[in-house]
Amino acid sequence: MRKQANDFVRRTGVANGSDPVARWIEPVCPKVVGIKPEYAQIVETRMREIAQLSGIKLGKPDCQGNIAVTFTTDARGLMRQIHKKAPSRLAELAPARRERLLTDNVPIRWWYNSRTQGADGMRVANSDSLLVSADSTDGRTFSAGTGGESAIGNGTQTVQAYRSSIIGTLAVRALFKATIVIDVNLAQGRSLDAVAAYAAMVAFAETTPTDQPVPNSILGLFDAGNVYSDPTDWDIALLRTLYSMPHDRAGWKQRRVLVGAIVNPSERLNEEE
Repeated sequence: MRKQANDFVRRTGVANGSDPVARWIEPVCPKVVGIKPEYAQIVETRMREIAQLSGIKLGKPDCQGNIAVTFTTDARGLMRQIHKKAPSRLAELAPARRERLLTDNVPIRWWYNSRTQGADGMRVANSDSLLVSADSTDGRTFSAGTGGESAIGNGTQTVQAYRSSIIGTLAVRALFKATIVIDVNLAQGRSLDAVAAYAAMVAFAETTPTDQPVPNSILGLFDAGNVYSDPTDWDIALLRTLYSMPHDRAGWKQRRVLVGAIVNPSERLNEEE
């Protein structure tokens, strides 16, 4: 079963690298557009239910949206408009990933905006403003080095740390925006609840689209022979563990924890090993 769980985590794309996995630190706030208000409410409610079930902090009903879910009859056309009129929204993406967003003929496409910040919650600063003492910062943004000044310059993003640890990383990655575009024509035949569950899964975990089937997951909603219309136990185990495990760990350690939690929900691996 561990091999299957490892394959599941790998296919989601969560924690596949060496960097700490990105996750939401601020409360999530899904907002849905492009469909009738009563249907949009169904989607938002379902996404909120899954967030609550997974232990993810939720914004109040009148919160400012940071997860945008758009229903459209022409997803590729909408993506071309975004790329032309607001290219900065796609600027973080690798060229190949951006090209897939613009050209793939898929029911759902999504991407994230993230930032790097110190493990203690402080944001990184651009090093062009360095040689600024830590005493002169505003307490949230900071320059660089380890508890002092730095002269790196050239726009390098840097992190200033005031703690010493052989276990944790100095920086973590925080999601601050997710955009999900759903092509209603290509999503036909699936229930609105199921599509909402899929949207929740990709909104709350930094997943990567794959051409491989994703078994035992709502992420297989559009795969041939799929039988799931709700998040599976493995999906919820992944989300719960993602938001309960230490954030400031190397990606390979986090992946090990995620796999272990799927195999045995009560399993707790020693992070210091």
